[in-house]
Amino acid sequence: MKSLSYLKYAKKMFYKKDSLPLYLVYFITLNCNIKCKHCLLGDLPPTKDELTIDEIEKISQSMDDFLFLLPTGGEPFLRKDIAEIVRIFHVNNKVKIVGIPTNGSLTQRVVESTKLILENNPNLEVTVDVSIDGISEDHDHIRGVKGLFQKTIATYKELKELEKHYKNFNVNVETTVSSYNDSKLFDIYHYATKELEAKNLFTLLCRGKPREPSSKFFNINNYEKYAQLLEKSIKSQTLSGYDNFPFCDIINAKRIIRHQIITKLVRENQYQVPCYGGSLGAAILSKGEVLPCELHNDLPLGNLREVNYDFKKIWFSEKANHARQYIQKSKCFCTYECFLTINILFNPRLLPRILKEYLAIKLARILKRFGGKDV
Repeated sequence: MKSLSYLKYAKKMFYKKDSLPLYLVYFITLNCNIKCKHCLLGDLPPTKDELTIDEIEKISQSMDDFLFLLPTGGEPFLRKDIAEIVRIFHVNNKVKIVGIPTNGSLTQRVVESTKLILENNPNLEVTVDVSIDGISEDHDHIRGVKGLFQKTIATYKELKELEKHYKNFNVNVETTVSSYNDSKLFDIYHYATKELEAKNLFTLLCRGKPREPSSKFFNINNYEKYAQLLEKSIKSQTLSGYDNFPFCDIINAKRIIRHQIITKLVRENQYQVPCYGGSLGAAILSKGEVLPCELHNDLPLGNLREVNYDFKKIWFSEKANHARQYIQKSKCFCTYECFLTINILFNPRLLPRILKEYLAIKLARILKRFGGKDV
């Protein structure tokens, strides 16, 4: 029955006019306690005057129901009230999936906050994505903090224990691919699957204007080979993906297609699929600024503090309409994985491709079951 509750959003595949977002990226803080070379936020001074819980409650009440919430940062677990933020959106907006990235440095806080989220929201699908960009010193070098790797692994292992007690929870390994690690992705894979018994790995490609500009000089061939390894592992169930979530293999099919689109986009440096940023996807910054996409700070839509926290007033404003028209007419494109999720799942022209990959996953697993070999 839980799967049926997702179906009310299916109409957005065909009708997007006057849509409110289904995917909200909310930078609950821009503060961070490490200095990643690939960070698209660069070197920001400590941020104060972030939206309070009372302000977040008002914003949430002004929005309709939506599917995905990504409370991000900075390091999102620096906010001690992250569990309450998640609860607000789940209660008010019937959010179904929450994905929280973390650098894993704050083990106790990450684990306690995650447990509180799970206890308070038993019907919410929750993932925590722990960043692992290399092994040992490699990871510390990329992320700018000596000893971080050990803390990150400790965090991952404790979250892995939580998985045993909560059917609505997954802990994932997230790797940001950059020039600093693109030749060592297979090492990360083998460490994660063997030492950490990870069942879900995924990648983010370095984007935007990173702290170290050379981070973007990665080899796309290395990315593609790693993506093909992940695809094979999903089909062989070496990686089971989101097997405890509704529509898990639709999600896995989407991930395979997303890798393919990103690889082609980078190679050709041109538009591949329509972007629904500003229509089905939105970003809110820590002080209330609303953007059509986190990469489009050149298209600010307005600040929620200036409109009495009325999200719809900003979303349906003339400025927002202009931003949507710009994104559509300019054929805006990038490798931003979060919004590629909605660009794939809610594009009717990609439905046959999704079904093809979905069936390929099912067939590969059937053949393995009867043949005993990976496909």
